[in-house]
This record gives sequence, structure tokens and C-alpha cells, in this order.
Amino acid sequence: MKRIYIIWLSILFFISACSYDEDVSVPALPDVSSPVMPADFEFSLTYGTYGKQKVDTFKDMIIKDLVIDGTIEAEIPLTVEEKDLIYNEMLKINIMGDLDIGRELQCAIEPPSFTSWHIQMNGETKEFSYTNFCEYDGDAKNLMNLENYIHKLVAAKKAYQELPDLNGGYE
Repeated sequence: MKRIYIIWLSILFFISACSYDEDVSVPALPDVSSPVMPADFEFSLTYGTYGKQKVDTFKDMIIKDLVIDGTIEAEIPLTVEEKDLIYNEMLKINIMGDLDIGRELQCAIEPPSFTSWHIQMNGETKEFSYTNFCEYDGDAKNLMNLENYIHKLVAAKKAYQELPDLNGGYE
């Protein structure tokens, strides 16, 4: 009898271990479609009218153009989450690839705007610059949108908002 009891308990244990419970939640798998930002990801973006503004993650600093009052430099680091957002936006436009920003798309506009990029990721470095574009399409449009995206991220930070307001404007 004791033997039957042990066999019966073993069968019950086996059945309960194999039962399916619909209420059990399965942890979600990580999203492999979103690439992981490499540890060496950094960038420096100089931009705006006369190229007076800057976001530099190498030095955790920004430069804000105050127009008549010159510029102001401040230590305002981006969070890992903010850098990750920017990294993914850069991947979307293949910023480390061959960009079509030839001289024929650039033109003289007053006051001039200047943009310069220095990007480091995955052991590679890329630098390029350009002035105003006459037409914003293709890569030129993507770069302008990325520049605006980064500026909005920085401008939304409390430390940036505490900096002095710009004084005057460009004609």
C-alpha cells in the first residue's frame, strides 16, 4: 500500500508540474530590432547661425548663442537615455555611411548657417561639415531634422532653460 501511495504522489506531482496555467505571464524578450548603443558613442555638433551653438558629449558641454550678448558655455551632460535616442536616430539615417551632401546642394544665405559633426561609434570616427542648403531633401533634410531633434532635446533640459535668454536677433 505504501508503494502505491508513493507512485500516486509521484504521478500527481508530475501532472501538476506539467499543467498549463494561462495566468502565468511570460517575460517579454528584449527588442532586438533596437540596436544597443556602443560604449564608445560620442558626438560633437556645432550648428546654427554662424555655427555658434554646440552640443558636445565628449566634454558634456553645450554652447548657447545669445546673439548680441555673445555665447555662453555650460556643462550640461546628456543622459544615457537621451544619447540612446540620438544614437538610434543617427542609425536611421545611416550617418556613418556615405551621405549625399555635395557642394551643389549648398548655397550662400545671409546670415550664414554652419554645421559640423564629429561622431564616434563602434571604434570608427567620422567628421563632416556643410553650410546652408538651398534645398532640403534626402540626406540634407535628414541631417537638418537630426540637428533640430538634438537641439530640442537639449533645450528641454532644465539646466539649459536656466541659461540666459538670447538678446536680439540676426538680420
